[in-house]
Amino acid sequence: MTIRKALFPIAGLFIVVNFICVFFYAWLTSLDVDVKILRTGNIIVFGLTLVSFYMLYKGLKAKSTTGFLSSVYGSFIIKLVIAGIIVVVYSKASNGNMNMPAVFACMFLYLFYMFIELRGLLLFVKNK
Repeated sequence: MTIRKALFPIAGLFIVVNFICVFFYAWLTSLDVDVKILRTGNIIVFGLTLVSFYMLYKGLKAKSTTGFLSSVYGSFIIKLVIAGIIVVVYSKASNGNMNMPAVFACMFLYLFYMFIELRGLLLFVKNK
């Protein structure tokens, strides 16, 4: 399996979520989801996933156990801290008027991207 094949489901999810945001705008708005927040969160989580994937991929090539573990913990900490900071900044910027359905949808996207990322890396290792 190549890196391109491992990254394809991640990019596919990004495209599908943007497609849903564009073509189901009225339906999402009727569910009180702020589509701008959802799309921005999708872009941020996608970017974090790509950075994390790169770090984990480099960790798979590490010659030592400490190199592997530092890449795993580093990618986890970076994703978690940056996502937390973004939620806090959004909370402060919105003056307490956070759109909770969009925030929960972004949290679900975070978990879904993480699942797809780890699945791709495990398939990459299995086929190697």
